[in-house]
Amino acid sequence: MASKPPARPRLHARYWIAWYLPLVLLWLAFVDTLAVAEVVVGLVAAAIAATAAELVRAQDLFRVRLEWRWLRDLHRLPWQVVVGSWALWAALWRHLTGRRVTGSFVALPFPVEEDDATAAGRRALVTGTVSLTPNAFVVGIEGDEGFVLLHQLVPEATHPVPRSMLEDPR
Repeated sequence: MASKPPARPRLHARYWIAWYLPLVLLWLAFVDTLAVAEVVVGLVAAAIAATAAELVRAQDLFRVRLEWRWLRDLHRLPWQVVVGSWALWAALWRHLTGRRVTGSFVALPFPVEEDDATAAGRRALVTGTVSLTPNAFVVGIEGDEGFVLLHQLVPEATHPVPRSMLEDPR
C-alpha cells in the first residue's frame, strides 16, 4: 500500500491566501481608491508580504498562539481611542496656552509567563492594542518579571491593558 505524500503545497497555499486576502483589503482601505495603478501596487505588495509571512511560518522561525478569551474586552478599544484622543487634545491645549505637559513612564503588573508561543501572542496582542490608543504606547513587556512598561503623555489612573488580556492562564 503506497502512502500519500504530505499535502505541504496545499497547506502553504492556504496560509499564503490567509495572509494575502486581508493584506489586499487593508491596502484598499488605506488608499481608498480603485485606481488601476494603486490596485496593482497593492496586489504586488500584498503578494510580497504574504510570501515573506509564509516563509517565516513554514520555517517555524516565529510562533504565536492567541487565546480567544483575550479578545473578550476588545469592544472597549474604540472608546479608549476616543478618551485617549480627548486627553491628547486637552494636553495640546494646555501646551499651546503655556502650561507644561509632562508624560510619564508607568510599570504595570503583567502575568508572569514562560517564553512560548502563547506568551509571544499575548505580548504582541497587548502591544498592538495598547499602542493603538493615542495616549499610551508599550515600551516593553517583561513577562518573566511580571510587568509591562508604558509611556503615557497624559498620566491616567486606569489600566490601559484590557483585563481579559491579563488573566493568568493557570
